[in-house]
Amino acid sequence: AERKVPFDEIEGIASTNVLAYPNKNSCLLNTGRNYLYDIFTGYQWQCVEFARRWLILRKSCTFCNISCADNMWNKLHYIEQITDGKHFSLRAIFNGSSKPPTKDSLLIYPRSLNMPFGHVTVITDVVNDHIHIAEQNHHFTYWPVDYARRAPIRHQNGNYFIDDADPIYGWMEIENNEQLELFDESKINLIRDEYRNPPSKGIFDYLFTSDRRKDSKSTTKNDYCD
Repeated sequence: AERKVPFDEIEGIASTNVLAYPNKNSCLLNTGRNYLYDIFTGYQWQCVEFARRWLILRKSCTFCNISCADNMWNKLHYIEQITDGKHFSLRAIFNGSSKPPTKDSLLIYPRSLNMPFGHVTVITDVVNDHIHIAEQNHHFTYWPVDYARRAPIRHQNGNYFIDDADPIYGWMEIENNEQLELFDESKINLIRDEYRNPPSKGIFDYLFTSDRRKDSKSTTKNDYCD
């Protein structure tokens, strides 16, 4: 039987160095902001936090603050390199497109009964007729391998569909993805100041959350996406 992972313990490791944590059964008092290299990645352990942290560690990039995963599909247009601020566009490809899914894309789910804020995962590999998915805040079980789960790809009438239990908007490809590299910790001093500064705290954060600094964090210099 699948074993549920306690809050704040490692449930899996994606792409060799990106840890995933569960947040099921967490309460208001033990969730907080997470940081990596003094970059704000998001709230523990939400799906958007994982996506930002994955991009920092695997692509040396982050993206602007966004209210929920559902909004990424229409409001997130690019990611930003943390050492020089260069933009890399995101191309939104609808599920059922003539273009097949690609590795390193963000897979976006809309709001639904099971996902009231939507959901975002990372496609860490495309293998024959399925994809490998890495994520947080979904099943809360230990990963047996280096991804959380698989989803089949269906090729029908020239179009490609990712078939999952929940509806999918589609995937967002990183343009010029081949130009991006893993973050080299020897370049920490090159991270631009606008990415190092976490958003100012409101009274809610002071009263009910705590700053936590695990091996995962991501930042965004803007309060909202363009």
